Amino acid sequence: MRPHKLFYSVSFLQFFMSEITGTTLILFLLAKGLSLQSANFLLVVFFVSIFLFEIPTGAIADKYGRKISIVLGLCCFLVYSVLFVWTDRMWLLVFAQVFGGLAICLQSGSLESWVVENSDKPMEVLFTTSNSIQYISGFICGLLGAFLATFNYSLPWAASIVSIILCIILCCFYMKEKNITHRETTSATRITTIIGESVRIGFENKSIWIVFVIGLFISFSNSAGNTFQQPRLVGLSEQGIWIMGLIKAGYSLCMTLGSYLVRKLGARYSDVHILMYACGMIGIWLILAGAFNTFYPVLLTFLIYEIGRGMYPVAKQIFLNKRISNEYRSTLLSLDSAISQLGMCIGLIVTGVVSRNFTNLASDQTPIQISWVLCGGIALIPIFLLLYVHRVSRKNNSWKEKVTKQNV
Repeated sequence: MRPHKLFYSVSFLQFFMSEITGTTLILFLLAKGLSLQSANFLLVVFFVSIFLFEIPTGAIADKYGRKISIVLGLCCFLVYSVLFVWTDRMWLLVFAQVFGGLAICLQSGSLESWVVENSDKPMEVLFTTSNSIQYISGFICGLLGAFLATFNYSLPWAASIVSIILCIILCCFYMKEKNITHRETTSATRITTIIGESVRIGFENKSIWIVFVIGLFISFSNSAGNTFQQPRLVGLSEQGIWIMGLIKAGYSLCMTLGSYLVRKLGARYSDVHILMYACGMIGIWLILAGAFNTFYPVLLTFLIYEIGRGMYPVAKQIFLNKRISNEYRSTLLSLDSAISQLGMCIGLIVTGVVSRNFTNLASDQTPIQISWVLCGGIALIPIFLLLYVHRVSRKNNSWKEKVTKQNV
């Protein structure tokens, strides 16, 4: 199987295994007897685990190989899924979340690094296509996950477990690593050395570390949008769980559109400008989705917000991968992910406190509105950071051109 085709297949399955349960995850936790604040606490455990494990697991992928890291991550995700669906005990749910965080860490950056190193396709094509495929997977998950959950909340998890096993088989038999020159040079290097060097490279490059900080703000912003969409939209619609399936399918299509827009905009604008547009879309439309409090206006503004969310990861992937080398690619991508998880944790804690009185679908939605407006405002901050990056880049380029003319 060609590397890019395997990349697309695994991307589809990875998104499917998490999103089919994510469609009704918060409703599932509420059905287990948890409050929205308790559900947020579990998610904080998940994202703290990602924050703690990201950089070490990225170094493992750089030292021992992408395939090993990906397969181990899928096995951890299998343990997480089985534990989560099997128990109602809080301590076991916390334990499951730790495994889930470890699973994400082992996979994040590894698959991305593998395809960049083994495929001859341009990065713009690889990442826009894979993100579009993932959002198509989200479309399917929205309809199927909500349909299965109407019968039993555990059924989406059973479908997820099947997809995990299929993905493990696919990676074990078809994933090959051809470009391993850089790994031969780092095979004797200690993991701590790889981590230290990657952190140094990341923070010495202004463009890279500013994108790390942007990830912190955007993840904070996404915390409320991701967590509260189910109780907010289902509660406002006054329909059953099935309506979330249609909404999930709708915003998956919007995220696909966002990914497609990045490819189109890439022909006319720089990667800095596209990243700026994505942050603006996220911030402005989440604020409006929080300001309204009737179903259709909230739904419409939320769907446009999802277009921005579809643009952002593709734009960031392109920006970062153009500026980092193969030798420390996985570790640097993991560092970016770790910083983003920190932002998600902070956002979940803050919005969890704001929304602590929301316990069921009939609760007053004012706390969720406040959270969405707050998070929308946070998403606009990165625009000013990106303006700084663009200004510095233009000054450097003009200086180089001036020196070249003088030498001539």
